[in-house]
Amino acid sequence: MRPLFGTTTVASAGTRVQLSNTADHVKRIQFQARAANMGTTFIGLVDVSATVKGWEFSPEVASRGRGELSLDFGEGSVLLSLFYMDSTVSGEIIDWVAILA
Repeated sequence: MRPLFGTTTVASAGTRVQLSNTADHVKRIQFQARAANMGTTFIGLVDVSATVKGWEFSPEVASRGRGELSLDFGEGSVLLSLFYMDSTVSGEIIDWVAILA
C-alpha cells in the first residue's frame, strides 16, 4: 500500500470534475475542503452535482477545519476514477489523500 496525494479544482461551477482517470485501486481515501472556499463543494460519484447526490462541504464547516470526509473500504477497494467533485462556485478546491491497494 502507498499513499497518493491530490488536489482537485472545479474550474466551472456546476460542472463535475473527475478526481483521477487512473485505474488505481483505493483502500482508504480522505477529502478535505479548503478553508478559503467561498461556495459549497460536493464529493460523489459520476452523478454528483452542485445540488444533489454528494457529500457536502459548506464554507462554514471548512473554515472551522471540519470540512473533511474519510472512507475506508475494509478488505475491499474501489477505483479512484469513480470519484467526482462539483461546486457552487468556480475555482473551489478539495485536497485528498488515497491509500492505494
